[in-house]
Amino acid sequence: MPIVFIGVGSNLGDRESHLLSAKTAFLTCPAVHDLCCSPVYESNPVDAEGGNYLNAVWSFETDSSPREILDMLHGIEEKAGRVRGSKNAPRTLDLDLLFYDAEVINKPDFQVPHPRLEDRAFVLMPLCDLAPEWEHPALKKTAKELLQRDNVKQQVIRRFSAAG
Repeated sequence: MPIVFIGVGSNLGDRESHLLSAKTAFLTCPAVHDLCCSPVYESNPVDAEGGNYLNAVWSFETDSSPREILDMLHGIEEKAGRVRGSKNAPRTLDLDLLFYDAEVINKPDFQVPHPRLEDRAFVLMPLCDLAPEWEHPALKKTAKELLQRDNVKQQVIRRFSAAG
């Protein structure tokens, strides 16, 4: 069964509540098996507007296709009140498909692995908590190796909580 990694974030409203509601949605979704959650980190927004983000990475196994997973993520975001306006607008909930197993998908509206994840500590730190040896299928570097590079934007402020 393919393994999926999701970036989870919120910087609008009750950030913690948005993450908990998303977790509940994942736990009750028949397409999600063996959900694992990283600790939650607080970070400054990068290329985005609004207040500080809460960020985590979650992984699970699934029988669903990458497109079905993306549609599921968008549905959960909408239920959390996310409005897709400008690209950098604050978000009640932001769910990004980081990896779908070792697949590389390059379509105009859909890219996996998620673009720029390799430059963002707010993704790499929680990813390393879950799977430090996970290899980026295009870059052929582990999450731990990517985090240790000099050009990673170190915008993480602090670990927010012990569990996602």
